Amino acid sequence: MQLLIIGSLALMLLAPELVLTQSDNSCHTPIDELGYCVPALQCQFVLDLQATYGSNVPRAIQTQLRQMACNAAGSQNVFHLCCPTRAVISAQSGGNSGGPSTARTKAPVTVRQATMDLKRIDPSGMALLNSVTDCGKKSNIKLSGGEVTRIGEFPWLALLKYETTGRPFLCGGSLISDQFVLTAAHCVASGKIIGVRLGEHNLDTEEDCQYLGGRRRECLPPYEEYGISEIRQHPSYKENTINYDIALLKLDRPVKFKQHIKPVCLPIDANSKDIAYDQSFFTAGWGRTEKDVASSVLLKAVVKRQDLNVCRNYFIDAPVTENHICAVGEGILHTCRGDSGGPVFFRNAFKETIRYVQYGIVSFGGRRCGTNRNQPSVFSNVIDMLPWITQNLY
Repeated sequence: MQLLIIGSLALMLLAPELVLTQSDNSCHTPIDELGYCVPALQCQFVLDLQATYGSNVPRAIQTQLRQMACNAAGSQNVFHLCCPTRAVISAQSGGNSGGPSTARTKAPVTVRQATMDLKRIDPSGMALLNSVTDCGKKSNIKLSGGEVTRIGEFPWLALLKYETTGRPFLCGGSLISDQFVLTAAHCVASGKIIGVRLGEHNLDTEEDCQYLGGRRRECLPPYEEYGISEIRQHPSYKENTINYDIALLKLDRPVKFKQHIKPVCLPIDANSKDIAYDQSFFTAGWGRTEKDVASSVLLKAVVKRQDLNVCRNYFIDAPVTENHICAVGEGILHTCRGDSGGPVFFRNAFKETIRYVQYGIVSFGGRRCGTNRNQPSVFSNVIDMLPWITQNLY
C-alpha cells in the first residue's frame, strides 16, 4: 500500500484497478466519461475534495479515486488520475481563484451522458450530501400559506439571474451544498443564466430588516451573488416537456454558510423518505402574485399532495409520471410563473433529528397562478431523481 499526499489530501492507494493510458493521455473514467490522465492537482474534482474534506476524505471517495488512477508519461513520481474532461484545469484558467465573482459570463449547459443505471446512487455524491451537517436548520414554522416570509425564514432559497432587460430574476432554486444549487431544467435550457443570488428577501431594499416586538430592529447581512462554473442538466430532459425537469448549477466558488445562507436537506435516509400520502408542503419564491405582478418579497404558500391522476386528468397533454409530485393549493394562491425551479419542502424526520427537507422542484402548473381552487401543480420528484443528483455533485 502506498501513501500519497496530494496537497493536504491524504489518500491510501492500493494498486490501481484501472490503468488507463494512450499516446494523447486521453482516458475513460470508471463511469465511462471521457477524460485526460493528468496530475491530481490539475483536476478540479480533487481540489473540490480538498476544500470539502481536508485530510478526512470518506472511504467511499478514496475507493473512487483509486479506481481513477492512470499512467501517463512522466507519472512515476506524481499520482495521475483520469480526470473528466470538464474538470481539467488549464494553465490559462488557473483553477478556481475563490475571489469575488462578477457573475457576468454565461455558463455552458452540460448534459452529461447517462450512466448505465440512472437509478444508481453514486457513493461519492451521497457522501458529499451526508457531509452537509447544517442543512435544513430553522425553527418550527406553522404551515400557513399565501404569506410574506420572515427575513431569513428559508435561507436555502436562491434566485437565478439572467442576461435580459428588466427584472433579471426569472427562476428560483435551492442551495443543497456549499457549491451546488438545485433547480428546474427548463430554467436553464436557454443558456442565458449568468449568476445566482443567495440570502435575499426583499428585492427593493439593500438591507432586509424587521422589528421584533415592535421595538428591536433585526437585519440580515447583505445578499451574496455567485457566478456559475457549470450547468448540469438531466440527460433525459427535452425542451418544452415536463419529464426529468431537473438541473444542477455549480457555483464558481464555495459558499460560506451564514445566518441567512444555508442549505436545505435532501431525503437521503430512510426517515426523511417516509412521507404521508397526503403530505402538505411549503413552496416559496418571488413569482407573480394573483394580480400578475412579480413579487419583490419572498412569499410562501402551502400545497397538499394528491394522487398523480389528479394532475393527469387536469393536464391532459402533459405526461405526468412517477418522477413527478402532484399537489393542489389549499384554497389559496400557490405556485406562479417565476417560482419555477424553486423548492417544495417541509419539516420532517432527518437522520436522528428534525430538519427541513426538499421533496420537489416547481416545474409546471398553468397560467392562472393557483387562483382556481381545483388547479393542481406538477413538481419534479426529488426522491425519484436522487440517484442522478448524487452522480453530478463533483
